[in-house]
Amino acid sequence: MVNKKYLTAGVIIIAAAASFLILFVDWEARAVKKHLHTLAKDLKWSAEENRLAAAHRIRRLQEGLAENCQVDIPGYKVSRSVDKKDVPTYMMMARNYYTDLSVDLEDMDVQSIDLPQAQAVATAFVKATGADGRKNDAVLALQFKLQKVEKKWRVTEAKEIEVLER
Repeated sequence: MVNKKYLTAGVIIIAAAASFLILFVDWEARAVKKHLHTLAKDLKWSAEENRLAAAHRIRRLQEGLAENCQVDIPGYKVSRSVDKKDVPTYMMMARNYYTDLSVDLEDMDVQSIDLPQAQAVATAFVKATGADGRKNDAVLALQFKLQKVEKKWRVTEAKEIEVLER
């Protein structure tokens, strides 16, 4: 009798928790954030990285972008439309220019999700060491536009936005 009461209470608590998760958690926003954090992780490299790891990382980055992605980051003198198939070329050029690079996205806010499109804003902390040994660190406010294709989010645009200071 006591076990039946505890079992019933447990089932009710699990059902309430599942209902809460289904109704109140924005799964698409979580997926967008996870996708952007994964891409930022794939934008990290160091001089000691082996070629196989670099190729695998570049492949994952390539898969995370749409067929054609517009990139506008004036702080790093980048403003171009990037074809998905050209990503390895651009990444190898960047690797020759920067020996070490890391990008951390923080304060991410998914501004809108209107399936199959989404828009997000994040603060990017970029730490880079040029081939000449000079540091080129920056803090950028970036806006991302994404599109969901075959149940996966793809970045269609990444651009630096101006932030007004208080």
